[in-house]
Amino acid sequence: MNEIRIFADSIPLADGCSIAAVHPSGLVAISKGEGKASHPNPDGKKCSPMIKAPYDFDDEFFFWGCNGQTKLWLINRLDSPTSGIVLLSFDEDVAKTAKAAFREHKVKKIYRAICVGQPPSRSGFWRDTLFERKLAGFVRSGASRAGSASAKRAESKFFVEGFDKNNYATCLIRLEPLTGLTHQLRVQCAKHNVPILGDATYGNFNANRKIRNLSKIDRLFLHCSETSLNLQTPAGKIDFRAAAPLPDSFKKILGYNK
Repeated sequence: MNEIRIFADSIPLADGCSIAAVHPSGLVAISKGEGKASHPNPDGKKCSPMIKAPYDFDDEFFFWGCNGQTKLWLINRLDSPTSGIVLLSFDEDVAKTAKAAFREHKVKKIYRAICVGQPPSRSGFWRDTLFERKLAGFVRSGASRAGSASAKRAESKFFVEGFDKNNYATCLIRLEPLTGLTHQLRVQCAKHNVPILGDATYGNFNANRKIRNLSKIDRLFLHCSETSLNLQTPAGKIDFRAAAPLPDSFKKILGYNK
C-alpha cells in the first residue's frame, strides 16, 4: 500500500484536482474539478486535463517520470463540466477488469445535482427511451420513441435530498444511473422537468442566467460524489469505494454554508 501511495502522490495533478482514494491493487480515484478534462483532446485542441502529463490515446494511459516509466491507465471519464470521481489504475490488468465492469454496468455511481424546480415525488425511478446522435461534431442525446433504430433504454434512480435556502427554487437530487448513455442524467432531468442548473445544452436557460447573475457562479451543477465496485482479478477480490465531498459552489447555491 505504501508503494502505491508513493506512486499516487507522484501524479502531476492539475489545480482543483486531488486524490480521493488509493487501493493496494493499484486503483486510484481522483476527485476531478469542474472544467477539467479527463484526458487531453485527441485532436490537439486546447483543454485543461486533470493530469498534467502526456497521454497515450491508443492504450489510454498517462505517463511520466524517467523515460515515461510511470504509467497510469484511465478507467472511466467524466465530461469536462462535471466534477467528481474518476478511476484510474497503475496496473493494466486491473484497469482492463474495471473497464469491463463499467461496460457491463456493474459499477455503482452516485451523482448529486442541483436542479431547477422539484419532481412531483421525493424519490423514484426513471425509465426513458433516448437516442444518441452527432451534432456539429459533438454527441448529443434526446428523448426518442420506442422502436426507433437508435432508441436506447435509460434508467436512473433519484432521491431529493434537500432544497436551497436562497429562494432560487432549486433542489439537491441524488442520482444513480443504472445505464450509461451519453449525457443520460442531464437529458433525463430535463425530460422530467427538473433540468440541472447550469446546463447550457438541455437546461432552463432563463433560470441559468438569473441564478448565474445572482450567485456569480457559472458551472454545470452535476457532481459524481461516489463510485464503488467489486472486482474479481487473478490476484484476488477487490472492493473499492471512493467519495468526493459536495463542492463549495453547490453549498453556496443551496445556502448550506450560511
